[in-house]
Amino acid sequence: MTDSQKLQNKLKQNIAVKLVLIVIIACALLLPVTVITWLNEGYHHLHLVHIVFLILAFALYFRPSKQLFGIDVALVTMFLSFVMLIGAYGIGINSGLLALLFSSCLVLLYLHSSMLSAIYGFLAIALVATILLLKPDSVIFPYDAHLSLDTAYYVWNFSIISVLIAFVVISTLLAETYKKFSQSTLLLAKKKEELDYLANHDHLTGLSSQRLAQEQLELTLNMAKRHEFKAAILYIDIDEFSLINDALGHDAGDYALKEVAKRIKELIRDTDIACRQGGDEFLVILHFPVSKEACDIICKRLIAAFDQRVPYKDHEIKINLSIGVAIFPDHGDTQYELRTKADKAMQFSKKHNKHNFTFADEIETK
Repeated sequence: MTDSQKLQNKLKQNIAVKLVLIVIIACALLLPVTVITWLNEGYHHLHLVHIVFLILAFALYFRPSKQLFGIDVALVTMFLSFVMLIGAYGIGINSGLLALLFSSCLVLLYLHSSMLSAIYGFLAIALVATILLLKPDSVIFPYDAHLSLDTAYYVWNFSIISVLIAFVVISTLLAETYKKFSQSTLLLAKKKEELDYLANHDHLTGLSSQRLAQEQLELTLNMAKRHEFKAAILYIDIDEFSLINDALGHDAGDYALKEVAKRIKELIRDTDIACRQGGDEFLVILHFPVSKEACDIICKRLIAAFDQRVPYKDHEIKINLSIGVAIFPDHGDTQYELRTKADKAMQFSKKHNKHNFTFADEIETK
């Protein structure tokens, strides 16, 4: 079951519990009327049905597990149908039965299926129509001037209570629909945010992805050209990274990559961007203000950050970095030129001067 389905079932379960609570409240509020009528006019089987609904609703509401909410839906639908049929038999179409019918169909539609809701609606309409046809004298208008005071009082009360029950049920469903829509919107936004993050970040180190770094580098170069300032890129490679994997396993290699990424982020400015190029290579984009002296300082800090071995479980990992530096516009004015020269400078450091850095214009002089 997907997270979306679990959320949907949880929402339906919560709605079913709230609807059962509505049944409890309705039955409890009307219980004094049932008791008084029972004592004054004698027993009627409707009194027993009322009490049974109240007991069943209590039992369902306070049961330990509410995962099987289908029985809640069945109880609520039966209760609404019961009130609807009593109204149809005793008062007729003015009893609020249309509101009860609509609310019952809505409950089944929301908590079960459209098919069951349609079948129920068809059968309920057929049954109510049959009652009205077989007992035409039950059609009583609450505003009929010929009604006795007691009858008019009963008709008005029953009609108001029926509509009120239906209104509370429908309002609950609409409120939960809005809540469900809001939660679904938040879930979709969260999923989109997660997808955007995965698309723009390396899953292991959390650094920017190659695609995002490429876009940011192009943007930086365009700004540097327009405002005539310098920018720089650092190509960083972990020397003999394969030895870490071979000696301690890939988990140690992943730890080393994350540790390098962590320290790079700590040592560069918030305006600069670091990304993992893939494997054991990293790229750092330095924004304005940039100078050769500033690059020199940053590179020395990165190298010094790994002068000491890095603790890993019961072992220590020696991490050496080789860095190549290319500055715009001194070493090139396009992304391709800068990347190529920074890569060559890094390879030069890796071959001739490990755990150190080289500027692109220094390759020919060394």
